[in-house]
Amino acid sequence: MKQIKTLCLVLALILTASFGFSGCTQQTQTPAPPPAPVPAPAEPAAPQEPAKPELKYPERPINAVVGFSAGGPTDVIARGIVPILQDLVGEGIAITNTPGAASATAAVSVKDAKADGYTLFFGSEIMSVWQTMGTMDMSPTRDFIPIKLVAEATPVLAVPPDSKFESAEQLIQYAIDHPGELRIATAGPATVPHISGLLLEQYVGAEFTFVPFQGGGPAITAVMGSQVDATIEMVQSMVEAHKGGNLKILASFTNEPIPGLDDIVPISSVYPVLKDYVPYGPYFGLFAPLETPDDIIQFLKEKMTEAMADPRWSEYCTKLYLTQIDYDEEAAYEYLEKWTSKAAWLLYETGAAPNSPEDFGIKKPE
Repeated sequence: MKQIKTLCLVLALILTASFGFSGCTQQTQTPAPPPAPVPAPAEPAAPQEPAKPELKYPERPINAVVGFSAGGPTDVIARGIVPILQDLVGEGIAITNTPGAASATAAVSVKDAKADGYTLFFGSEIMSVWQTMGTMDMSPTRDFIPIKLVAEATPVLAVPPDSKFESAEQLIQYAIDHPGELRIATAGPATVPHISGLLLEQYVGAEFTFVPFQGGGPAITAVMGSQVDATIEMVQSMVEAHKGGNLKILASFTNEPIPGLDDIVPISSVYPVLKDYVPYGPYFGLFAPLETPDDIIQFLKEKMTEAMADPRWSEYCTKLYLTQIDYDEEAAYEYLEKWTSKAAWLLYETGAAPNSPEDFGIKKPE
């Protein structure tokens, strides 16, 4: 009996110890949760830029000045694009012809006008040679902002309808055999027509007497009236007279035929020595005075882009055999610098220009 009691006591002690250890094992301490992150302080809101004031332009008619007489190529091209631009800007745009000094007279009037977008210059390649020719110390990139360059043209050689010359070769050979006898009407010194004639003198051996007029229109009128022996002018200014029998176009200053005018011979097909110098033709575009506000320049650039996308402009260029170009901002400056380099050095090296392009920082063409 005593043994049984002792056994029960031992079992009780074992069970008590077992439960005690078991309880210690299960009562593990739960770790405290990490502290919640402290939110970073909010960044102050960026200050809002003040709204730009609405551009109040144009509020009255704009004047687009052309430096040559009515009917010449610059005038003809201006009258193709300006009416479309006028529809888009919501105000009238008057074209004012102010010929003189190879368009420098007109350019000076625009340069000196208030730079408010109401006086613009529709210019051409002659701007690139004012300095070299000693006409005026102005350049298209230093003294103006090119809003948009819109087109290029091709010069052609033409004679009166009753001329004895039936080909460019006949006329040029006569000018070689009879130096200075043939009178060639041009739009003025250092214009593309004049430079084209100089190419024939310098590289073919012809010798002409150049008769300068106040623009291409009067030069064309002179050749149609047989007042001169020939003229070199832009094809778009003479193609209708050519088709109507009022003058005869003998050659184009190109290496390839003009599309749609296959009867006109490329000059380099007659004189291969000219291949490296043609095609040679003018550019045309809209310019503003240098200090014109940027918002006005951007407005006009956008409206010119819209005008050039208008089917009327494309049809106009096709009809007049113009090459469409579309240069503004950096592309326009690059184009103008290259053209100026080519034209200025050509004039100087053929002896037609008194001033070295180098004096004005104009680099030789590469």
